[in-house]
Amino acid sequence: MIIQNFLVSKNPVRILVSILLLFVLVQGVMAESCTVIRSWDGLSNATASGFAIHPSGNVYVTDSVNNRVLVFSETGEYLFSWGSGKPGDGEFDAPRGIAIDRSGTVYVTDSRNHTVQKVSSRTGFSIMGSEGTGIGQFDAPTGIAVDSSGNVYVMDTGNDRIQVFHSTGTYLSTWGSYGSLNGHFIAPEGIAIDSAGTMYVADTGNHRIQKINSAGTVLAKWGSEGTGNGQFTSPSGIALDYWGNIYVSDATSRIQKFNPAGELLTTCETGGRNSAVAADPSGNVYVLWQSGTRWTIGQLGPRSPTYVTASTPRVHTTFSVFTERTRPPVTPTSSLTTVPPTSSATIATPAPTPAAEGNATMAAPVVAETSRNAGVPVNFMDSIAGFFRNLFAGK
Repeated sequence: MIIQNFLVSKNPVRILVSILLLFVLVQGVMAESCTVIRSWDGLSNATASGFAIHPSGNVYVTDSVNNRVLVFSETGEYLFSWGSGKPGDGEFDAPRGIAIDRSGTVYVTDSRNHTVQKVSSRTGFSIMGSEGTGIGQFDAPTGIAVDSSGNVYVMDTGNDRIQVFHSTGTYLSTWGSYGSLNGHFIAPEGIAIDSAGTMYVADTGNHRIQKINSAGTVLAKWGSEGTGNGQFTSPSGIALDYWGNIYVSDATSRIQKFNPAGELLTTCETGGRNSAVAADPSGNVYVLWQSGTRWTIGQLGPRSPTYVTASTPRVHTTFSVFTERTRPPVTPTSSLTTVPPTSSATIATPAPTPAAEGNATMAAPVVAETSRNAGVPVNFMDSIAGFFRNLFAGK
């Protein structure tokens, strides 16, 4: 409305100001390139499906084609791997998702074995789950996340649900079922958890994101199938930064960034499709994409206030340096201890006025970021709009 008033005005100053304001706004919604912070040649014939950042700074990548997990240093130096697709403990068949808790314990979804493998420097390898539809069973699990309490959230993709477990493997609860209503999913693949226990779910088959609190109430949902702003094509990757912003990857070559209300902030073009996103323990978000044998990691958004530099001592564990020859012994625990769920397996009554699907709006971030073009905060647009609103309030 402000710009419209400027344009219909006969005052040349107002017209000039409106043109300037339009330029700033257009610049604010243009797609930007991901900031490349490291790039290296991956191993031949390896396909990166997911990745996670260890507290030591090492990068753990699931290679679903070769049925293994690859570990690289911060600079891209290959360190070690485990898994070969052969029968036996500590092996995988199409590993997909990977998550690492604060202590350095690694969780991997072993998709075709319908299990989750846990790797700890203290207890070695252990197995959670089996194939099926019952409590503690999985059908082609994909995404996985660990919350601040150490609870493990598994995207039970083939069963269209989320299952939650204690770090010991004890079953805690289940969310979701097949469908397109609030709290229902179709083949969900990605999940991220904030400090309050709120779940952000990449509802892949419904081409949307659902925001669900720890009680199971759907707080918001946004997205629809498509390639426009706020739309998705089979979203699968999702991560949260230090400020609670949400980064979503889908089958296209872009990453979309939203605020916690589901308003689109910006997009980032990567160098390949089906990029994976992950956050480090400090809340910095990274994207991994692959082109041939070349792997590239880019940083998304500003560094968090708690960013750990290369010269700052990091948390290291013995697990971060073990090799195939010295890896811990395997202790299978295929039978889960279960407790009755404390809440219904279906989602609670949806919150009022959820965000409309496919109708995400552009909004300035709550926290100022550096503009890629002008070198000024993104919320400069809010400031200038307010200034001109006050200046030209009178006609």
